[in-house]
Amino acid sequence: MKSLIQYILIASALLCCNVSSAQSDNVENYRTRLLPYPTATAAQQGGVTPNRYLQVIDEWQEMDGALQGEFTFPFSWLERQVFLRVEGCAMPYEVFVNGKRVGEATNGFVPLEMNITKQSREDKNRVSLCLNDDAKIRIIESFERGVPRPTVYIISQPRVRVRDVSWRTNIGKNGVVNVDFNVLMRNETLGAKKSRIYYDLFLNDTIRLSGGHLDVALGMYGVDTMRFGAPVPDSVLWSAEHPTRLSLRLKNRIEGRDVEFYDFFVALRALRYEGGAFYVNDNRYDMLWREVSPRATTADMADLYASGVRAVRFTAGYVRDELLEFCDANGIYVAVTAPINSSSAGMSRKRNGNPSNNPAWRAEYVQRVTSAIYTTKRHPCVVAYYLADDSANGICLYEAYLAAKAITDIPIFYEDGGNEWNSDDVYTR
Repeated sequence: MKSLIQYILIASALLCCNVSSAQSDNVENYRTRLLPYPTATAAQQGGVTPNRYLQVIDEWQEMDGALQGEFTFPFSWLERQVFLRVEGCAMPYEVFVNGKRVGEATNGFVPLEMNITKQSREDKNRVSLCLNDDAKIRIIESFERGVPRPTVYIISQPRVRVRDVSWRTNIGKNGVVNVDFNVLMRNETLGAKKSRIYYDLFLNDTIRLSGGHLDVALGMYGVDTMRFGAPVPDSVLWSAEHPTRLSLRLKNRIEGRDVEFYDFFVALRALRYEGGAFYVNDNRYDMLWREVSPRATTADMADLYASGVRAVRFTAGYVRDELLEFCDANGIYVAVTAPINSSSAGMSRKRNGNPSNNPAWRAEYVQRVTSAIYTTKRHPCVVAYYLADDSANGICLYEAYLAAKAITDIPIFYEDGGNEWNSDDVYTR
C-alpha cells in the first residue's frame, strides 16, 4: 500500500505543477509576504509603513457590491513592475484596475498577488474588488467567514526582481547546523540581464553570522534561483523554549545600481514526524493542540500564551500574518487548516453529495490546500497542516493530500477522513 502511495506521490508532483501553471498571466504564484524597500535603513526598520516602493489601501468605499479604493502611480514607477497584493478578503472576488479586469480569486482566505502594470496609469488609479458571495463556493466554506476587510498592498519592483525566498535547515553531527537559502529571481525585460545579490545573516542585528554575494545571468523573461549556504551554531535554532529569530538582509544590484532591499526574520528549525510524535531540532514534542478560530486577535493569542498553551490548531478560515508572527516571536507551535469545511453538504459520497468526493471540485481543493502551504512556509511556528474540517472524504481530499506531500515535508493531517490513508498519522497507528 505504501509503495503504491509513493508512486502516486510522484505523479502528483506533476499534477501540482500543472495546477500552478494554469493560473492566468496576471496572477502571481502564491507566496508569503515579501516587501521591498528603497534603502537599507528603511528595510531594517521594516513593517508595512508606506514608502517609495509601497502603498497600502486599507480604506474602502462600498458601491454596488464592490469595494473601491485608490492608489497613486508616480512617474518613477514607469520603468518598473507594479503588483497588487490582497489580504483578508474572506470571499471570492474579482479585481479591476481603472475598469480593466485583472483577475479573480475563488479563495479569499489566502493572500493573492496580481501584476497590474498594464492596467495602471500615471497619477491616480482606482481599484475595485467585486465581491462574489457565490452559493456554490459557500458549500465548502461552512465556517464563520466574517465581514470582508481587505488590506491591499501596491508594490513597485524593478523589472529584474526578487520573486521569493526560502530556506532549509540541516542538523549534522557534533551540533553543526547548515542552512541553505534559495532566492528566486525573475527578469521581465526583453533582453538578458545580470543581477548581483548581496546577503548578510545577523543575530540580534549586530552579530554577523554569514554574508557574501552571488551573481546570476537571466535570459529574456527568465527565472533562476540563487543558492547559498551558511553554517550557524545550534544555539540559534528556533523552538518553543528558545524562539530565536535571525535577520536576513538582501540587496539586489542591477547594472551597478542598488534597486531594492529586504530585511526579514529568519528562524531555523529542523522538523520531522515519526511514530506519532514531532521532533523539533531532534527533541521530541507531544503536541497538545488547542483549537483556535483564525478570527482570534493577537491579544487572544497573548492570553493563551500566558495560560501555558504552546500548540494551537487554527480551524478553517483566514489566518492573518500577524497571528503567525506572534507565534513565531513567542514560540507557539501551529497547525494551519486549509479553508475547507463542507459539513453543510452532509456526509454522502454519492453523486451530488459531499463535494469532497466530486471531481468537479478537485482543482479548488488542491488550490486551497497548496496555497495554504505556500503562503505560510516561511513561518517556523507552522509545524503541521490539516486538509480540512469536517468534510467527509473522497477524491478531492485524496488529490489535495498528494499535492501537499509533493511540495512540503511538514506532516499533513485530516482527522475527519475516517482513518483513510490521506493523513500522515494513519501510518503511526
